Amino acid sequence: MPHFDVLREQKQKLKEALLKNQNVVDLLMNTGNNMQQFENIRTGSKSPALNRVKTHFYIPKTTTKDMNFITMRSRVIYSDSDVVKETAIVVYVICNEDQIDLLQGSRADLLASEVDKILNTGGHPLFGLGGITLSNAEEVQFNDGYTGWQIPYFTHERNQDGERL
Repeated sequence: MPHFDVLREQKQKLKEALLKNQNVVDLLMNTGNNMQQFENIRTGSKSPALNRVKTHFYIPKTTTKDMNFITMRSRVIYSDSDVVKETAIVVYVICNEDQIDLLQGSRADLLASEVDKILNTGGHPLFGLGGITLSNAEEVQFNDGYTGWQIPYFTHERNQDGERL
């Protein structure tokens, strides 16, 4: 398996899982400060949240109002064998500061928790060999008006198909 195909597949699987999650879609799309009053927004591949979950690194311009995003960035950490490589996917939860405060807590914290529930599944990982590990997540300021989380996850993937060895 080429080094970069697996990275594209990881991001696509995560995007699909995020768009199927009602809490994620509602937190990305609804404005206001009370989750109890949120409308359920359509989930899945036809969700209006489709443009708020990006499989590339993205930071919104300061003129973008009332919008929240989840973006991603990938890395190959090492690939020193013909069999396995270590990869990372860094998830960025980016929330407009005008929308971050909810009665239930920080919108960014709630979105980060939902992302972790999707990726931190123990014995049934969304992708990877042997599970997905969280490392050094931190709150960050992206640019004026946007704050959120930078959450790196690590896993192992096949480096080559068996017939190529």
